[in-house]
Amino acid sequence: MMLIPGPVNVPRSVAQNSTVVVNHRSEKFRGVVAQLEHLLKGAFFSSRVALLTGSGTLAVESMVFSLLKKGEKVIVLTYGEFSERLLDSVVRRGTSAVVYRKPFGEIFSEEEIKEILDTNKDATALAFVHNETSTGIAFRNLRRVVKLAKDMGLKVLVDSVSGFGAYEIRVNEWNIDAVATGSQKALASVPGMGLVGLSEEGIRNLQDDAPNYLNLKLHLKFQDRRETPFTPAVGVFFSTLRATELLHQEGVERRWKRHEACARFVRSITAKAGFSLLGNESNFSNTVVAGAPPVSPKSMIEELSKRGIEISGGIGELKDKIVRIGTLGMIDDRAVLRLRYALSDILKVDLNDVPSADCKLPDSIAQEMDWDN
Repeated sequence: MMLIPGPVNVPRSVAQNSTVVVNHRSEKFRGVVAQLEHLLKGAFFSSRVALLTGSGTLAVESMVFSLLKKGEKVIVLTYGEFSERLLDSVVRRGTSAVVYRKPFGEIFSEEEIKEILDTNKDATALAFVHNETSTGIAFRNLRRVVKLAKDMGLKVLVDSVSGFGAYEIRVNEWNIDAVATGSQKALASVPGMGLVGLSEEGIRNLQDDAPNYLNLKLHLKFQDRRETPFTPAVGVFFSTLRATELLHQEGVERRWKRHEACARFVRSITAKAGFSLLGNESNFSNTVVAGAPPVSPKSMIEELSKRGIEISGGIGELKDKIVRIGTLGMIDDRAVLRLRYALSDILKVDLNDVPSADCKLPDSIAQEMDWDN
């Protein structure tokens, strides 16, 4: 059982679809392209969704290179390892980046963001990571952060690789220019697709000078013909279409609630087991619980592995200091209860918490998940 920040355990039908290979210029595949974008627009609540073959990083870099201009002043908020990677992409685009940093484990308040925006009234864009899997911390107030920037007339680029599908995000209603994510996170597909949801304003802001593989305007042009500009990972498209069908079967809002409920449960049992957790009620992540265990991180990872549960260690500044427990994808009550039993056994503590009903999967989807392996 993988409880890491991605990739995730996927439903059987999603895994099976990854083996499908057809002509990517065939009518059958054109139908997949059209239906996948249609369903994803309903999940992003966006005008368009660019479908890319690659990782979440490709989605982020495509967003950056396609929506930002060389030389423009971009505010970048960093508070973890993936924030720094976003910053690197913004800098490589040739922008004039203004960087504001928080120590790993902290995040910006609304008041701090407002002050940053007021100090940089000549900026044209704001870029930040929605959910930091390196620290288990997130902007839970995403809508309000976006509004602060849009009220100043800024473009808003959101790296939600590990957040999309686990929190409320409404691209059009909130007027977010672009949101980038990957297939192997809360969407619960196999790795290999990057996705960028775009608002009408975001579409208007697309640039022509991005490298072809990163050019979202080019991808959308081909998607208008129900095709992709380059040979795609065909099986991953089929898998992600199935995963998106399951997302709508569960209900987008219900999935948001499930992620939060399961994350709350894991935070509760780990805190009671003696973990020193990062984050608090105002900023905890719905997809990763991060903190220092009461034994060494290496020991905790090894002991859980002996019990068939894989978690991750810290990265960047937090390497060898914390563990990270993924709570995303098809995570449900059975998975987190198995973790509870394992932690009780390893640490010799009584943990009797029971996950809430919101942590359950619908029966029709739950039967596709095997948490015993």
